Amino acid sequence: LLGAAGLEAVVRGHPRTAIVYLIAAMIVDGIDGPIARAAKVQDALPGMDGNILDLVVDYLTCVVLPVAFMAYFHAFPSGWTVILCALILFTAVLWFARTELMTEDHWFRGFPAIWNLVAPTFFLLRSPQWVNIVVTIALCALTLSEVKFVHPMQVRERRVMNIVVTSLWLIAMLWQTLAWPTEILPLQIVLLAAPAWFAFITVERTVRGNPRHVEME
Repeated sequence: LLGAAGLEAVVRGHPRTAIVYLIAAMIVDGIDGPIARAAKVQDALPGMDGNILDLVVDYLTCVVLPVAFMAYFHAFPSGWTVILCALILFTAVLWFARTELMTEDHWFRGFPAIWNLVAPTFFLLRSPQWVNIVVTIALCALTLSEVKFVHPMQVRERRVMNIVVTSLWLIAMLWQTLAWPTEILPLQIVLLAAPAWFAFITVERTVRGNPRHVEME
């Protein structure tokens, strides 16, 4: 429902409203699993597969809505828009179809198609279109790779730091969205620093390789 409302906001040309719906969907995505387990939905609806439902909803809110957002609000030059949007949709659906999305220690295999964070960051930072093109192509390639990306909630290593950075990223995104088109420098710094932190730990994990001892939940 939040994804549909976000799409409606995009079509009507309301970027701020669309980003608010994106952020709301991210928050719901973070709490729906624990709520479903606490409510014992699997017992109440044994004919429903919550994992499949989660993937369908994630593809809408994490991929389709952000792609529409980038297309409507000119993240790319007109000649590149269809090509890059199609590339995102294609690589993302292949990622969601993977049989092993995560490693034993809860790192994602490949870029986890979190375009719901990428699209608003492009918009709020007013990044040049050529930068958006380069970043998008790189992330699409990484989507189909074996490079490990952190799950902020599930990876034990630096969990507190990762949760703090993710929270600050979302807070800065929401605050800057509400203030848009005024640019607030501290918020802009957070919008740059947060993805830079996750890029750093991704490179570190890639260089370090798999840990010798896997700590399971």
